Amino acid sequence: MLVPATLKIYNASAGSGKTFFLVKNYLYILLNSPYSDEFKKILALTFSKKASEEMKKRILQCIKEFSNKKINKEYYSLFNYLAKDLKLTKHQLHERSKKILYAILHDFSSFSRNTSTIDKLTYNIIKSFFPNKKISLEMDTDNFLLEVVENILDRLKKSEEWSNILVQFSLEKLKKGKNWDIRKELFKIAHLMVYEKNFFYIKKIKNFSLKDFIRLKNTLIKRTEKFEKKCEKQGEKFFKFLKKTSIKKHSFIHSDLPIFFQKLQIGNIFLNPFKNRLEKNIQKGIFYSKFSTSVNQKILIEKNKKKILFLYQKTKFIYQKNISYYLLDKLFLKNISILSIIHEIEKEFFFIKNEKKILLNAELNQILYDKIIQETFPKIYEKIGIQYKHYFIDEFQDISFLQWQNIRGLVENALSENGSAMIVGDPKQSIYRWRGGDSQQLIHLIYSYSSFYKKKLKTIETNFRSFEEIVNFNNLLYQSISKIFNSTIYKDIYTNSKQKIFKKYGGYVEINFINSLEKKNYKEYIYIKIKNKIKKLLKQKYVLSDIAILVRNNEEGHFLSEKLIQDGIIVNTSVSLLIKNHLEIQIIINFFYIIANPHSYKRRIILILLLLKNKFISTKKKDHDFIMEIVFLPLNFFLKKILYKNSFTLNKLYNKSIYDISEDIINSFKLLNRENTASIYSFLDFVHRSINHVGNSIADFLDYWEYKKEKESMIISDHTNAIRIMTIHKSKGLQFPVVLLPFTDWNIISKNKEGVWMNVNPNLYNGLNAIYLEIAPYFKNIIHDNHIRSFYEDYLSNIIFDNINLLYVATTRSIEQLILFSKLGNEKSISFYIKNFLYEKKMWNEKKSKYFFGKEKKNS
Repeated sequence: MLVPATLKIYNASAGSGKTFFLVKNYLYILLNSPYSDEFKKILALTFSKKASEEMKKRILQCIKEFSNKKINKEYYSLFNYLAKDLKLTKHQLHERSKKILYAILHDFSSFSRNTSTIDKLTYNIIKSFFPNKKISLEMDTDNFLLEVVENILDRLKKSEEWSNILVQFSLEKLKKGKNWDIRKELFKIAHLMVYEKNFFYIKKIKNFSLKDFIRLKNTLIKRTEKFEKKCEKQGEKFFKFLKKTSIKKHSFIHSDLPIFFQKLQIGNIFLNPFKNRLEKNIQKGIFYSKFSTSVNQKILIEKNKKKILFLYQKTKFIYQKNISYYLLDKLFLKNISILSIIHEIEKEFFFIKNEKKILLNAELNQILYDKIIQETFPKIYEKIGIQYKHYFIDEFQDISFLQWQNIRGLVENALSENGSAMIVGDPKQSIYRWRGGDSQQLIHLIYSYSSFYKKKLKTIETNFRSFEEIVNFNNLLYQSISKIFNSTIYKDIYTNSKQKIFKKYGGYVEINFINSLEKKNYKEYIYIKIKNKIKKLLKQKYVLSDIAILVRNNEEGHFLSEKLIQDGIIVNTSVSLLIKNHLEIQIIINFFYIIANPHSYKRRIILILLLLKNKFISTKKKDHDFIMEIVFLPLNFFLKKILYKNSFTLNKLYNKSIYDISEDIINSFKLLNRENTASIYSFLDFVHRSINHVGNSIADFLDYWEYKKEKESMIISDHTNAIRIMTIHKSKGLQFPVVLLPFTDWNIISKNKEGVWMNVNPNLYNGLNAIYLEIAPYFKNIIHDNHIRSFYEDYLSNIIFDNINLLYVATTRSIEQLILFSKLGNEKSISFYIKNFLYEKKMWNEKKSKYFFGKEKKNS
């Protein structure tokens, strides 16, 4: 019997040369094999196409270099390391590399296929389940869900039963002062169905019919009303008792006791009515003030003290016995109506997918998991199990629960047959929980025992990216921040995050705090600081492409990009330069609207003003007079007036594609110039893509534009000498000589509501073992229920971990300089913990706004 091989788990902090490490181990397996086509038995999985391409490129480049007799200096140390480790002579390693390179080039498709993203692997496996069907992959989940919602609304409005439910739901929303438009709610539940973290809960919910939901809703309403009446009754008892005994409400100390019973009487019981002051006074037997309460009232209270205390204690017993169920019932009732529509959504899902012959990219992991469960170990898995002997999984902290479950069997099978598996990740760089990434999978592998395989855990400690001062700063900062965590595991992850230094020289870190007077125009003030810092960096002989500005969200990116562009600084950004904001695009779009709707005089006026203001057309008349003269003309005459120097007519538009019409508009108005090349060509690229999606109808194109315009940005080459602006999420895996963090003050606890599932007693919910709730800030006030409090604390712990991870990713991208800008905030702000770190280092000074580590470069 073979002894299972070892699962190697490498905890690789930022800048530790993870890709190089993976490539080195990949090459070891490749060169250690007597077979030149061993690459066919290696499956290397990454999370992005870019990472996959980078890994392929590096492996191929190394093999190519090793096959040369004269090896470049860059690859010499790796060549010597492998020769020594494999116990091969340099000649043997050289000859083996030549044979492997020949084998790869003659079967490059296998090599390329075997270094893949997990999503691509999953899709290829699923396609094999439908060998005779032509199925395409739909990447735009939101667009698909919008179509589902519109179809459902059209269909349900024709059903009397569902119409009543939809009207009832809208009325419930109106009563609470919320938006009654059900589209938003339908979209939310449709999104829940495709979002992977809801997979197991949705499967359970699907077993509930509409009648089951109605029955459960009635049960919850009766149960909550029963408890509310009990509380109301206790409140009424108290005030009847006061009337009977002639005790005045104001006679009680601070009026706390009457206020408490009044809350119960009017049903104000959701948040804890047992105030600390009231509880303390009750325990001490203090019911009235020694000074402000009259003697007569004191006598009456003392005489009835036992009865008052009994009534209070009985009320407290009733409240504490029922409050847990009551709270959960009330929270679930907010969502139960919309959940009941889940079957109708599912029907529409399948109808549209079958009609269009598509699969949603967002549901691939769920489809595959279902297949595995149904067949235990599907035939395709047997085929893959035979094909692959070695597994590499990169960025494992970003893997989702289902992704790991779907490939876990393959990995364990390889290990049981003396293959190999290597997992590389860093829990501190887990920042994709919002889209399904589950760092708990890596944390579980690191901290738990497995009977299926042996484990070897190793931390890659050296930072090869950043200069000394930056590594030291991050080591100290995150040692300090680790104290924030209540979770021992999260605390341990950051406590043990100290890195060794490779580049033992230089580096510079600067922290800038904005004082309260400057907070009024905070964003503008930050921009001025950023612009001045860029000028200073350029004087230090950095070029624009050396500088990266990392932001928390797209809104911040849009703001900075537009400001920098206005000031003549070239920007390359993945978050901004939305093409909709550019004059020439606005002209083209308005022109399309006028063609689609000739009587849209508002659009005509907008177009004329754009053309006049920017001198694309001219007139000797006043703008208002010119507009009034031409705006109401028939379309053909209107076009002649604004295009009198050109020969653009309606007749020439017929039988033309939208792309050709776009080019005609550009040429007619001479929109293209040296400054706007990127925006024009980016728009034309969008037009070309839109034709594939919606065809050649102008009306459909404009609908598609309205849907996509907030995401469509200019395409700029990575080789352009421009400052890069990107979100912190997009920056993961990248590095830059200089990193600017302009708004380092986001909340570590989100203000947004987040939908979560809570496990409950199925006997209380007609068989449901989990209910859907929306976490909101007021949950922190629900301290009287241990179950909810514990659940909320775990939720908060994960959110805080996510946000500290986000800071970690941001502060570990720089090679030479790291510059932070922040306004001071309370303990909910990330800036609070940066300030606390400075305080611990005995550096903090209330009058000081700038702190630095290391020496700043001198201007050249």
